[in-house]
Amino acid sequence: MADGRKSRDVGSFLPSSRERESGRHFPLGRAEEPYTYSLLQHVFSDHGNLASEACASGINKAPTLANLQNYIEKSLEDAATSECKTGEATPDSTDCGRVGATEVVFDILTNVGTLIVEPDRLGLSSLSNFSTMKANCGVYKGKWIYELWLGSKGVMQLGWCTLNCKFSLEEGVGDTADSYAYDGSRLRKWNVKTSRYGEQWLTGDVISCAIDCDNGTVTFYRNGNSMGQAFSGVRRGPGLAYLPAISLSMSENLRANFGATPLRYPL
Repeated sequence: MADGRKSRDVGSFLPSSRERESGRHFPLGRAEEPYTYSLLQHVFSDHGNLASEACASGINKAPTLANLQNYIEKSLEDAATSECKTGEATPDSTDCGRVGATEVVFDILTNVGTLIVEPDRLGLSSLSNFSTMKANCGVYKGKWIYELWLGSKGVMQLGWCTLNCKFSLEEGVGDTADSYAYDGSRLRKWNVKTSRYGEQWLTGDVISCAIDCDNGTVTFYRNGNSMGQAFSGVRRGPGLAYLPAISLSMSENLRANFGATPLRYPL
C-alpha cells in the first residue's frame, strides 16, 4: 500500500483474478441511483436471486432484517474458503473480496447522531457533538481504497470498521475494537488506544483510506502522499469484513468518492 504499487478506488468495479494478483487497491462499487435500492439491495446487489443464493449457501430463508447478520456472516465464511472459478468477477460475486451493494454510498441506517446527508448519499455534515456513519459495502480480501474530500478541518475520525462495531455520541470510528481511524486535526491514529500519527489536514484536502486485507494493514494518504502505515495486525477471518466509516464532530463536513468517479489521487 505505501510502497507505490498501483491502487484503485473503492467504488467503480470488481477485479478479475489477474487484477487481484497485481497488488493494486480496488474500488467498492459505483454510485449512480442510490434511492432506487431497498435495504437488502444496499447489501446484496441482485435482489432477484436472493432466495436461490440463500439456498446455495446453506441458509434456509432469503435474507430479511431479522436474519441479515447471519446471512452476511455465512456468505463471508463460504467466500473465505473458495476461489473465483472464472477469470472475471461478476457484480454479485462474494468470493472476490467484497460483499454488499454494487452502488457504494453512506448507509443512513447506520447513522449515530445527527447528520445532514446530501441527496447522493456521498456528502455528510454533522449537527451533533460526534456523529458516525458507515458505508453499505465491506471488504475482506485484497487491497481497497476510497477518498474523502474535507469541507472542514476540525476533529474527524476517518477509516474502516466491521459491521459489528457499535458507536455512540462519545465513541466513534477507532474508539472500538475492529475499527481503525486517522484524525488530522489532533494528529492521532485510533484503534481503542491512540498515538501520534500523520500530518495536519486542511480544508480541501483529499484523504485516502487504504486497507490491505491480505496482510492486515491500514495506511492513510494526504493529497496522494503516504503518511506511513498506520496499523498492522488487523483482524481477518470468517465473518470479518471492513466497511468505510467516518465520525465527525459538530459542524464538520466531507464528501466521499467510493469510485463513482476516478480517484483524485490514484495509487
